[in-house]
This record gives sequence, structure tokens and C-alpha cells, in this order.
Amino acid sequence: MRNGSARSRPPRSAVRSGHAATSAAFSAPSPRRRAAPSGSRRPSPGLRRRRPARLLGTAAAALLVLVALPGCSGDDGGDSGYRLPSEKLRESEKAVKGKAGRSADMRFTVIGFREGMTEVMGTHAAMGAHGTFTRIRLLAANEGRDIQVFDTWKQRLLTSDGKSLSPDVNATMVKRQPERLSVGAAMRAEFDLWFDVPKGVKVKGVQLFGSPPVGAVTDPAPVRISLP
Repeated sequence: MRNGSARSRPPRSAVRSGHAATSAAFSAPSPRRRAAPSGSRRPSPGLRRRRPARLLGTAAAALLVLVALPGCSGDDGGDSGYRLPSEKLRESEKAVKGKAGRSADMRFTVIGFREGMTEVMGTHAAMGAHGTFTRIRLLAANEGRDIQVFDTWKQRLLTSDGKSLSPDVNATMVKRQPERLSVGAAMRAEFDLWFDVPKGVKVKGVQLFGSPPVGAVTDPAPVRISLP
């Protein structure tokens, strides 16, 4: 009965051999790392610690350069005014530069000039001059906050004989130029003034009037611009 009920045990030699195999598996050496190729050096820990600092310094310097460059922050390049399309001169017209002045809130600039015309032609009529026609191309800019009214018939042409001439009605009508023009705030208008100049008389300049500003009870002082 004792032999039948006794549990079978593996031989001691088998247990010892299994334990030895397990110990050998856990104690086996790890595979060796590949050696670096000859001639190459692995950076030292000190160099690896300093490399991020160099990168940060380079990035900061590049950022300062971008900020210092003009136009990198959305700047428009420092333009001081509008860029208007150029216009071609009309037949025998002279471009005038640097001829400007201000009356009240209206700033006038003479940009073109022609004289010696014997007649004008429009869409439905032609008109001859008593002397010769002089045409002034004028730019009127309202620099105020209220509407300025440009009155053509108030403007004067100054001549060499000391006289002042009113604009010519016939030439103004034939060429479809304004008699009165409302120039709004921060607005500018470009048009012609026509004068009939007696023969033998030379043009010296033009005298231009703006309209009275708000609250004024008298007309503003005119501005005189020499011509041509």
C-alpha cells in the first residue's frame, strides 16, 4: 500500500539539471554592442549638453534680424501717400510742378497749362476766342472736415498788364466744365479753368478762392499761384 500511495518524485539529478538550466538562462550575458567604426568619435556628454544652448542662441539671433528688417512685421514699406495713375498730357499742354497753395480748407495745385488757343470745340459747338484761350488744369483738394464749394466764377487770371480776368463762360460751357462744384471732406477734384486773354497780354498767374469754413462770415483770403 505504501508503495502504491506514495507520490512519484523526479530524480534529484533531473531537478538539479533543470535548476541549472534556468540559472544559466537568466545569467547569460547580454549581446555585445557593435563597436563604432574606426576613425569616428562619439561626442562627449559635455558637448551634447551644450548643443541645445547653441541652437537657442542661433534662433534668437535670427528672430532679431527678422524683426529689424523693414516690412517683416506687416509694414507697408513706409509709403507716405497714394500712388495715383499718371495721365498723358493733352495736345500742346505743359506739365506744371510745384505750383500749389491753400485758401481756407481748399488746397489748389496747378498741374497743367496751355495758352494761345484761338478756338474751342465741344460735343455740339465750336467757339472762337476774342483774343486767345488759356486753359489751366487744376487739382482742388478739400483738407477740412466739411464740404467746400468751388465757385468757378470767383476765380481770376492775373495778367501782365495788372488786370484780373474772370473765367470765360462760353469756353466753360462748350468744354462741359463745372460752374460750381461741391468737394467733400478728404475729397479732391480735377478739372479745367478757361480764360479768354486779350491779344498781346501775357499770363502772370492765377488767383484762387476756397469757400468760407464753418462759422465764417466773410470769404477767405485767396491764394496766388504764378504761371506758367
